[in-house]
Amino acid sequence: MKVRPPLVFAVLAAAVLSSTPSRAGADPPGLDALYDRVAKDARAGRPLVVQVHVALCDNHQLVCGGRGLGDGDDLEKNLYWATSGGLRGWFGRRGSGWTLAARERGARGGVIETLVWRRRVEPSGALASRGVRAPFDVFVVADGWRGRAIDRAIDAYAADLFGAEPRAVALPDGTTLAAGGAAHVVAYVGHDRWMDRDDFAWPAPGGGPVKGTIAVACFSADYLAAVPAPARVPLLMTRDFLFAGSHSFEGAVRAFAAGESLAGIRVAAARAYADGEGKSFARVQYAFTNPSDAHWKKR
Repeated sequence: MKVRPPLVFAVLAAAVLSSTPSRAGADPPGLDALYDRVAKDARAGRPLVVQVHVALCDNHQLVCGGRGLGDGDDLEKNLYWATSGGLRGWFGRRGSGWTLAARERGARGGVIETLVWRRRVEPSGALASRGVRAPFDVFVVADGWRGRAIDRAIDAYAADLFGAEPRAVALPDGTTLAAGGAAHVVAYVGHDRWMDRDDFAWPAPGGGPVKGTIAVACFSADYLAAVPAPARVPLLMTRDFLFAGSHSFEGAVRAFAAGESLAGIRVAAARAYADGEGKSFARVQYAFTNPSDAHWKKR
């Protein structure tokens, strides 16, 4: 269903998303290593796997809206899951290019639905230059967390980002994906719970392969930008208030799968957000950041 963000999002976004764009900087060395990893897997016929943790919007934490938008248990109406900008609504929109490969309810404590989306991609950009010649699959494994389990959601995001523990996800066609800590990209979408938690502690880095990370939440860069080491590459974060929908996340995933630079990923995410929210690109691009942004080190 087509639902606009509640007034609190609209007012804040109008106030802070109208600044001028920033200059792009150089990509960090970790991005090359990440593309090396993805290219190696693609050449071997293995898919690109993105693990995303989505905390359903919950009126107990912030104003999400009525009629189920802020019901953190409602998979059919929740703002961050079921609406046109929510994870299921955005990936499932007509002409999205994504196919629902699997759906499971209540697989793990706190996770009330897991959706797996698949997309076939022609190699281009950094991946084509690394010898990827055949089309490859991109899978997004989306865990929808109960709103009141948001602390568990960000703990799971941190554990997957820093750890290397794979989570096997079996698909109906017999394919088994290595998600969780084995994913190429680990992401979070939802309320910025780091604003509220004084007791949060990042886990010690557990080694494992290089990974990218995406965090779509208000001012996520203020809390997460210093966390990724060279082996944890920030592909997309935010530096303003915004609606934590899945359009910018999906735009960043598509750009990454296309072998784009960090600047290209940032622009693609902003364009997807602008398209999804019916806003101008010039108005919203300022809210999205990564190391290609001249403002990245100015916070």
